[in-house]
Amino acid sequence: MHSKGKTPRAKPAPSIARNQRDPVISNLMTAIASVKITMNNRFTLKQRLRYRFDNGLARGIGAVLTWLGAITAILVLVVSALTWLFKLGPSDEPTSFLESIWLAAGRYLDAGTFTGDQASGYRVFSVLITLVGIFIGAAIIGLISSGLDTRLQELRRGKSDVIEGGHTLIIGRNAKLPSIISELVEANRSNQSHVIVILSPDDVVEVTDALNRDVTDMGNSRLVVRSGLPTRLADLLRMNPHDAKSIIVLNPEGEESNTYGVKVILALHKILGEASTVQVIAEIEGEDTSQALREVVGNRLIAISPTEIIARITAQTSRAAGLGLIYLELLDFDGDEMYAKLVPQNLVGRMFGELLLASSNSTIIGLQKTDGSVLLSPPLNTVIAAGDSVIGIAEDDSVFNMDLVPERWQPNEEKPFPAVEFKRERSLIIGWNQLAPRVIMEIEADVAPGSELVVLVNPELHNPALVATHINGLGLANQTLQLVEGDTIARASIVAATASGEFDHYIILCENPPFQIDEADARVLLSLMHLRSVHATTAGNIVTELRDPDDVELASIGDGDGDDFIVSQQLISLLLAQLSESPQLVEVFSDLFGAHGSGIAKHHFARYAPNNTATFAEIIAEARNSGVIAIGYQCAAAAGQPGFLAAGLRVNPPKNERITFSADDQVIVIAQRA
Repeated sequence: MHSKGKTPRAKPAPSIARNQRDPVISNLMTAIASVKITMNNRFTLKQRLRYRFDNGLARGIGAVLTWLGAITAILVLVVSALTWLFKLGPSDEPTSFLESIWLAAGRYLDAGTFTGDQASGYRVFSVLITLVGIFIGAAIIGLISSGLDTRLQELRRGKSDVIEGGHTLIIGRNAKLPSIISELVEANRSNQSHVIVILSPDDVVEVTDALNRDVTDMGNSRLVVRSGLPTRLADLLRMNPHDAKSIIVLNPEGEESNTYGVKVILALHKILGEASTVQVIAEIEGEDTSQALREVVGNRLIAISPTEIIARITAQTSRAAGLGLIYLELLDFDGDEMYAKLVPQNLVGRMFGELLLASSNSTIIGLQKTDGSVLLSPPLNTVIAAGDSVIGIAEDDSVFNMDLVPERWQPNEEKPFPAVEFKRERSLIIGWNQLAPRVIMEIEADVAPGSELVVLVNPELHNPALVATHINGLGLANQTLQLVEGDTIARASIVAATASGEFDHYIILCENPPFQIDEADARVLLSLMHLRSVHATTAGNIVTELRDPDDVELASIGDGDGDDFIVSQQLISLLLAQLSESPQLVEVFSDLFGAHGSGIAKHHFARYAPNNTATFAEIIAEARNSGVIAIGYQCAAAAGQPGFLAAGLRVNPPKNERITFSADDQVIVIAQRA
């Protein structure tokens, strides 16, 4: 009987699902095991050995040579052991195991050794090991030859490391590169082991062939070219920048932004670190970008703005005939350039004005203090301290000597330097580009009120109304603007622009953009030919801007009087080379090319040689009484003589050279700008 209210507990039913699942799982496991067996049996032993062999080959020649060496050792040992065990010698005479190794190795290395063997049993082993030696030897020779060929190809691709010290590292490539290399070669002719290293993304063979074509004389310098991305840390590290004397960073051709240069400079900073003293000279446009980079990198970065410098040189050389030739003389390493020389102990405590006559073959122009600061034309009463250096113009640093003891001198306060008198001038600018506003402002600073500015602009290239608005926005006070519309390469347009009369200065600007460099330079040359033809006897000087340094010689068709000058990127090349060799001169060049501070000027000789004749030492002594530094002179009668530039210009003459001046001759001085 069952109790009330309770139902009997049912027995659990058999687990049908589990019983049904067991065969499924069992079959699945069997299939997996079958797959594993199939996979294990898919590849034969031969395939596996071949796979191992291929992987070994992929590891390189070293691994293969190791294998061949191991096979050789095993074969020699096996043959030696068999001949020793079976007492098989060259003449059926038993040998020791070591002797067997020697005999086997000899037959392995020299195929002709076994010909002298007499015992038939030993001959079998000799022929066997000789044949194996022939095949393995051929394989080794082939591998070595292939390895050498591969290595040569890698070297030609420029992927190897640079193991140099004290080298000049140039990062990037553009049209300035050949000029820079030529100047570095000239600067290091007395250095027997100077190396110039170039890192470029271009093909090494192409770069090397181009440079060998453009730079025919490498002097005592050696060129090393490597290929890689200058913005990649690994490629920069291969150039060993830590041990470089200096680093020059060039922008790629056509690069109008600072993106490339900023990346390269930041990459160099990351590699070199904060403590490095390696100077980096780079092309960077814009003072804001340069200042931002200097805040990160420090003072070891020298940023050069090509646009700014070209604009200033264009304006300055247009206003002072012959000034461009003087700039070239100071910038290139062929002739006279600037160097620093430690002041000898016997001149410490003397005034800077006295040191102007302390060198017989160099012209003193500046001072480098012990804290590293450099002053061009410092106050003449500046007292020289121990450790100070003078900046001088000399033919070479090896001949720059402070070999004279100058007489005592005191500044003459009663003979102040005459104030510079500005005059009204007329300037004509043919063409328009980004340099034009800077050139106009440079002219504005050096002309008297009432001066005239005429601009010939092509309306098909530039909107005349926008150009006029841009010029008026400069706030000109000393110049009145006249805008002439016309084709800048048409003779009729140039005649119309010059119809109002003679100009004091003619400036032809390169229209790049919108034209590419080649076409833009060709247009400039056409404008120059028309201008020279229209005003063949003009008294005004002509300054022409060209972008390609190779085109400078095409434009140099003047009469050599020094009035006409070609401004090109070659000047930037010379400046970059100078600063890479003498980075302390950056402040000197900043003054020379700046709108303020000290600059080069030409004064009538009567101020410093009232009797029409004087030695250069006497001219220096008289010039310092007026607060200026004489660095040379211009005598028309000396034009064409050895040691003179065009138009009778001479920089850094010997102190004892006596000069006889004529009516319009001048003295070249460094003086404070107004």
